[in-house]
Amino acid sequence: MNYKDLTILELHEAIVSGKIKISEITKDALKEIESEKSSNAFLAMNESAISDSIKLENNLKDNLDNFLYGIPYLAKDNFSTKGIVTTSSSKILENYIPPYNSTIVDDLEQKGSIMLGKTALDELGMGGTGLHSAFGIITNPKDPKRLVGGSSSGSVYAVSKGIVPFATGSDTGDSIRKPASYNGVVGFKPSYGALSRYGLLAYAPSLDTAGFFTKTVDDMAIVSDATIRNDKKDFTSIDIENKNFFENIDKLDKKTTFAYLDKVHDALPIELKEKYESFYKKIESLGYKVSKVDFRKDLLEAIDSVYMMISFSEGVSTNANLAGIHFGSRVDGEDFVEIMTKTRSEKFGNIVKRRFLIGSFNLRKENQIKYLLQAKKVRRLIIEEVMKVLNKFDILILPPATGPAPLIEKAQEFEDKLKEAEFLSDILIIANFAGLPSITIPFIEMEGMPVGINLNSKPKADLKVLQAAKLLESLTNGGKYE
Repeated sequence: MNYKDLTILELHEAIVSGKIKISEITKDALKEIESEKSSNAFLAMNESAISDSIKLENNLKDNLDNFLYGIPYLAKDNFSTKGIVTTSSSKILENYIPPYNSTIVDDLEQKGSIMLGKTALDELGMGGTGLHSAFGIITNPKDPKRLVGGSSSGSVYAVSKGIVPFATGSDTGDSIRKPASYNGVVGFKPSYGALSRYGLLAYAPSLDTAGFFTKTVDDMAIVSDATIRNDKKDFTSIDIENKNFFENIDKLDKKTTFAYLDKVHDALPIELKEKYESFYKKIESLGYKVSKVDFRKDLLEAIDSVYMMISFSEGVSTNANLAGIHFGSRVDGEDFVEIMTKTRSEKFGNIVKRRFLIGSFNLRKENQIKYLLQAKKVRRLIIEEVMKVLNKFDILILPPATGPAPLIEKAQEFEDKLKEAEFLSDILIIANFAGLPSITIPFIEMEGMPVGINLNSKPKADLKVLQAAKLLESLTNGGKYE
């Protein structure tokens, strides 16, 4: 039996029924990864994966109701893994082996999931293309001429290719949800603090959120059940009271209300706008209310600048320990200053250097009030504006992308955009600013490529957004809504 393309639920059924062995799935998945080496999507592998799978087989009869038991997955390489190199796709960490696991890796191990290894990302999580890993570019598995998206590039590649049914990711701006749109999978960023970040290498701590890629919303609910919890090791960790996600996934309240933003909708390309309008009517035909609401355009246009000010400043601060002194790779010098200067100059890629330079500029004493503090004030205004919407409506629908994955030859870090619609590229960052649970699911196809749709709700309303995603998933004809 071929395990590829099966969901978590389908794999679980096959394992329990004896149609396939856990060790067979593990071996086949590792072979697939080996055959995909040229993709640059995969980094260090877990050498004990096969022996772990055999141990799990021997205890299967005691775990028949555990959906994740024996299910393989891959971890984005900014999740700490004990005894396995964790590079965050940067040469400065090419020899770093953590002495502990991240909480999420531990939680999945407790459930009997098998971590096969690590996936590449845009260096230190800084990038949204897949072009900025220190170990080679990653392209879209459905069309190598197109972007795969990032920074969770390797993880989304693996799930889209069917190599594993789920993978971990992290999302500081849209690093799970936009790649999910580009690759036709489900990408979920829970509420800020819902998933532990203990052991997740930080980029911008006020925005960073751990999350997952899966093939279906049901699978996302299963993985969320296993990992969303309060963790005392993470001081930003919170309790999510309404859980039991999979058990309640089909119980969306009939009174649930949906909203979309007028300025965002009006700026969409005509073909995509018509698809959304048709889809809203489809939702309404089931008895749900869908409303168009006003949102300040000046705040939408400020999203990208505010994100850069805050994330670049936090990024240069949280990564100050990457200096070639205490751990990681080192370039020799005559003193500490020379060691740090040479190490950072040689080991960081251009995107990281650019963001660190901007962040350092913002953190200069005379610029903190002039730039950084002002950015934080505008962030607060954006949060207040989005909460006005979510205090009236349950679900906010946003476009994770304005079309299919862009062609690589046209991709730039700060690409030229139409001024009238520039904010569309950054709209998902709203959820990071406000700590919202946010999920992208497959929606339509354009140019033979997938394009997703994104749903958001109030902080801690993770169950609600998953339930809404399950409903909309049932209406999209497998991501081919017409």
